[in-house]
Amino acid sequence: MSAVGKLSWRVLLLGLGILLSSLQPQAAIASDHREAPGIADKPMLDIADFYAFLSPTNSNRLVLVMTVNGYGLPPLSKTYLFSDKARYKFYIDNDGDTRPDHSIVVTFSKPQFAHFTDPDHFSGQTFSAAFSMGIPTLNGPVTPATQVYYVPTAPVIVDGAKGVRMFTGLRDDPFFFDNVDSDRVFAGLQPKFMSGKDRFAGFNVSAIVIEIPLSSVYRGRPLALWATTEEQTPRGEWKQVQRVGHPAIKGVYVPDEMAELFNSSQPIDDVRNFKAPITASAQRLFHLSGDTLTTLVDTVVPDTLKLDPTKPIKMPNGRTLDDPLGLMFWFNLYTPIAYAPGDLDGVHGNDVPNSKYFPYLAPPHTVPR
Repeated sequence: MSAVGKLSWRVLLLGLGILLSSLQPQAAIASDHREAPGIADKPMLDIADFYAFLSPTNSNRLVLVMTVNGYGLPPLSKTYLFSDKARYKFYIDNDGDTRPDHSIVVTFSKPQFAHFTDPDHFSGQTFSAAFSMGIPTLNGPVTPATQVYYVPTAPVIVDGAKGVRMFTGLRDDPFFFDNVDSDRVFAGLQPKFMSGKDRFAGFNVSAIVIEIPLSSVYRGRPLALWATTEEQTPRGEWKQVQRVGHPAIKGVYVPDEMAELFNSSQPIDDVRNFKAPITASAQRLFHLSGDTLTTLVDTVVPDTLKLDPTKPIKMPNGRTLDDPLGLMFWFNLYTPIAYAPGDLDGVHGNDVPNSKYFPYLAPPHTVPR
């Protein structure tokens, strides 16, 4: 790791350690699961998490994952759909100017619920993915969900031209954290993390998983990546309603009153729109100043997930499914509120193992006997 990288980690550890003793009760830690009022009533458009990593079996392949429909309950599996009035978009900047050089736009057909004589899944929803990097449009079915059978439906993997692969459908939520204890600690209801429970265990998400050749977007410079969702207005226009680069930026650094502006804007505008308020938040919450404050703010503004394929892929260089909450929450684990010395919340990984094979996310939970 470079000297700057080491400094960034020291700054984050210091600042986030201070955060634990000074954060106001309004702060909540739940990645990006329903983090802003304008998206809370639109679960199909609410990006729970965004991941970007190289395939564990082939480092020449880039994997992008967007999850929506956070906190999906297995007994209601067939109701967790993708919106046919939305666009799910992945952006890739490969020259360092924070402007997208490539995009992938995914849309879905209107779903149909199955007849009661075939009660295990809904049927008929399909996806269409348009690529800007010379890859032909890819079409295919969404993997049906089941809320009747004990074994989940096998993932439908769609292969396209030039080595593209896609999956869309329900999977286990790979995010893990004790967000209930964090809220209780910050609200002053208990002195420390106590339960050690993954509060996302047993829940599903709707996932879009795309794998493309790294060579189709990589030009020798670190990639900057982010994901957005857009909804179609009654007039037929497209309106961006959510965006995510690093997890939980809006839950910590962006003031609550600016969350909607953040979701509707682009990373290229982050310096102008959010550098000053994020700096103020860092000063207020972390009590940082001088070079340490500058380093911290430069790390989070603009909000794009950086990925340098020449270095090990692990937060903050990309984000794998098994990474802890990530860059924004590398706490000082020896704080008095910790679950145990060196262990913030007692949650050490996902409730079920992810896979090293496509589509990588663990199978969705089904209703037990």
